[in-house]
Amino acid sequence: MDEKFDVETTKSALQNTRLVIGPRPGKKSIDMLAALNLTHCCTLLSEREDVQPIRKICKKLGCDWIWLPIEGGKLDILRQTDLKGHVQAFVQQTKNVPTPHVYIHCSAGIHRTGFFVYVLLRLRGLDREAANVELSNIRAVTAEQVGPERLDLADELVASLTSP
Repeated sequence: MDEKFDVETTKSALQNTRLVIGPRPGKKSIDMLAALNLTHCCTLLSEREDVQPIRKICKKLGCDWIWLPIEGGKLDILRQTDLKGHVQAFVQQTKNVPTPHVYIHCSAGIHRTGFFVYVLLRLRGLDREAANVELSNIRAVTAEQVGPERLDLADELVASLTSP
């Protein structure tokens, strides 16, 4: 039987998590990322997108690497993603740090990243409007370009996770 999604534990774990959004890290971004004092870097790229260099960057930065593969940002792909498993893995890997500071990215930091961060904000307890405002505060270009259809899907999936 499927394990029930623990809404309260997830909400509590996400309360003090500081989120930063951006594009795929590379050699040119190491100094910028180092200045953020990250505890974690969360990669939402698929295996075919050559993620191993990101693991090496995280090692240089001294932060933990979380890899939650998502094959792309199209709605049908996002709908098939193991969102419950990804959220649970994210919480599991950040929960032992009092104030996790997490850089979340896909390729451009727009579609997959905007979708996933919006999900985390909704699970944190923010309503749709507040989550949109917070997403914009974190990274305006992501909020502007993630697309309402991805946010609608995120709301639908969050509702399915949190309904009794």
